[in-house]
Amino acid sequence: MSFSTSAVLEIFSLDFASGEEAPVLAGSLAVPERFNRLAWGTAPSDATRMPLGIIAGGLADGSICLWNPSSIVDAGASKTPPLLAKMQKHGGPVKGLEFNSFSPNLLASGASDGELCIWDVANPAQPSLYPALKSGAQGAPGAGPVEITYLAWNRKVQHILASTQVDGATVIWDLKKQRPVITLKDPNSQRRCSVLQWNPEVATQLVVASDDDRSPTLQLWDLRNSMGPVKEFVGHTKGVLGMAWCQHDPGLLLSCSKDCRTICWEVATTDVLCELPASGNWDFDVQWSPTLPGVFSTSSFDGKLAVHNLLACTGGGVVETINADFSTTKVASGAAKPLKRAPAWMGKSSGVVFGFGGRLASFSHYKQQVSDPATGQVGSGRLFWDCGCRQTARTL
Repeated sequence: MSFSTSAVLEIFSLDFASGEEAPVLAGSLAVPERFNRLAWGTAPSDATRMPLGIIAGGLADGSICLWNPSSIVDAGASKTPPLLAKMQKHGGPVKGLEFNSFSPNLLASGASDGELCIWDVANPAQPSLYPALKSGAQGAPGAGPVEITYLAWNRKVQHILASTQVDGATVIWDLKKQRPVITLKDPNSQRRCSVLQWNPEVATQLVVASDDDRSPTLQLWDLRNSMGPVKEFVGHTKGVLGMAWCQHDPGLLLSCSKDCRTICWEVATTDVLCELPASGNWDFDVQWSPTLPGVFSTSSFDGKLAVHNLLACTGGGVVETINADFSTTKVASGAAKPLKRAPAWMGKSSGVVFGFGGRLASFSHYKQQVSDPATGQVGSGRLFWDCGCRQTARTL
């Protein structure tokens, strides 16, 4: 058991071709306060000075720090300090932190003091702050601010932002109007909201979860009908701590809970597609890889970070063996349980085949903003041959 309150920012190098189970530590940096949130965005300005982008950390004292990961990795050769700026605005621990995918210079933060801040980090050394927005209790004019527990930018509309609160409300903010436009709250449940995720394809849909053990379900909401949730994902037995919606296949949703389970859901049917073997500690965060389909990571309260492959989460269990050097070896055991469907990235985006009579058939898939984003088209046509080509083919 450790009672250390120190915090360290570590960057690891993942090389799946090396065959090593443990990733290589590329660089580390001591931090004066403990982390609550961590966000990694692309470089908003000088890409040559920050080729690895920019890291933002929300700390327990209410401050937000910006670091240059290139300076952390190349600590010996770099002439610039890793810390770019320290922003102090919030009066409590920072619970929400995320970069805007459309405008990388915009960083949103929310904290236990109920303030929602939008930072402009185009110049990371001197960030600027837009007027802060105040959260409040639903239906209570003049009420004090309510603690923000999580926030996320909309994946389709760049000026729309959502935040969750301890009073069970999920607030949709329109930054052009500088005010909330919709408030979602389950009338049949007084549950604390802990995390939310926007649908990567449908701009009006989001999933909200609670860390309350009395209501451990995930609720799918649609802004076009804000009276109640559209669907519920039932499977966890204790509060949900983390979620991640897959960018490569919008039909897959990950969640981790205090019941030591990490589940991958089929969004269309709300069924459990697969899950990791039960661990001995809570996973409090889960994240899909933005570049490698099917790869995701989990973080647990015992200080461990693990990287998983979705296609390998089909075994019956895992047997952990302690070696002579006190290292551990994990081996899958039990009968394999194949996935109920193949992930979208394993399908063919297009294809073609020749038929009789000079016919050529082809198919292709395209994405369209509809309720079911997976659509496709099939075409066929007659292929006319040049007479000279036919004679040459016969000769050969």
